[in-house]
Amino acid sequence: MVLAAWSMAALVVLAIVHGAGHLPAWPAGLAAWVAGVCLWPRLDRRQRRFALVLGALGVVALLVAWWQGLPTPWLRVLTQNTALLGMLAAVSFLQLVGLGAAAEPPPEGRRARWQTLFGVHLFGAVINMSAVFIMAERMAAGSRLSRTQAAMLSRGFLAAALWSPFFAAMAVALTYAPGARLGEVVAAGVPLALGVLWLAGQLPAGRADAGEAPFSGFPMRLGALWLPATLSVVVMLGHALLPGWSSLAIISAAALALAMLSAFFGSGLRAGTRRILDHAEHRLPAMSGELLLFLSAGVFATGLQALFAQGAAWMPFAHFGPLQAAVLLAVMMGLAALGIHTVVTIVMASAWLMPLSPDPLLLAMVFLQAWAIGLALNPMAG
Repeated sequence: MVLAAWSMAALVVLAIVHGAGHLPAWPAGLAAWVAGVCLWPRLDRRQRRFALVLGALGVVALLVAWWQGLPTPWLRVLTQNTALLGMLAAVSFLQLVGLGAAAEPPPEGRRARWQTLFGVHLFGAVINMSAVFIMAERMAAGSRLSRTQAAMLSRGFLAAALWSPFFAAMAVALTYAPGARLGEVVAAGVPLALGVLWLAGQLPAGRADAGEAPFSGFPMRLGALWLPATLSVVVMLGHALLPGWSSLAIISAAALALAMLSAFFGSGLRAGTRRILDHAEHRLPAMSGELLLFLSAGVFATGLQALFAQGAAWMPFAHFGPLQAAVLLAVMMGLAALGIHTVVTIVMASAWLMPLSPDPLLLAMVFLQAWAIGLALNPMAG
């Protein structure tokens, strides 16, 4: 696992340097594939089968494109999702910061519902699934979450996929909707997220558990919101001051820098360094599932892009507007409910629609909504 850990750490650094325009993408891609080979034994049988099928379909598509005399970008297999994977690994270091829960007893009642809903949304938008785990453990208090508690956490967390620059969904959307700008996507996603959060707080969680106690939430402190606020400011400043950097590189560098500074100021130079190294050694290899998922999805995407590059695929419509976007979103939601991972449908839709030159913002928003809703629907999603 040492080689895998160092390879993933190298992936983070090389992806940032590539996004800054100082290196080609293949060194970061090579580091990702070395880590993937090392971490393959950690996958369970279902994960291995899924990665093999996805990768095999991509290779077959590439071979068919080559046989038909179409341009075959074999090197893109190495680099397709490099920036995306680098961002996911960099953002994982934000787990070193923590949530800053208050010491008082957990709040209860209607106010606690809203406090928990927005708390898991804001911190989930930054440190992803770790926020759900931390808050769920505190709220369960050694027992089990109630149905309402579980609903508040899952709804608030998934709504962050609609706008968060630090969510895997955003990295996927920016990768597979070429031309989409981070600022425009965030501005379009925030109102959607607020609407979802309002609905989440109003709608019941389904059939109430028998004898369910009043809602017990997570004791958030207002001062703990410095993390999402600071990250947002740093990312906006990065876009203004570093126009030559890619969006994913700015996000990766901001997350990594803030996590390291927090570790140093909170634990001291020596202990902070130890925490960072421990994270790299143990937490980065634990991302084996995400790593192999996006590596295999990259192979799949490369194959489909090679096949559809000439615009030979069948199209049920001549252009991609709001109506077509709604139909596509409904189909992607239906496929998610059947157990097909949203990253697969995003890759397929991106390759299929590219000959139509769809509006990047519209396409990115479809992908984000498909991710936010699809992960809740998908019985195979984590």
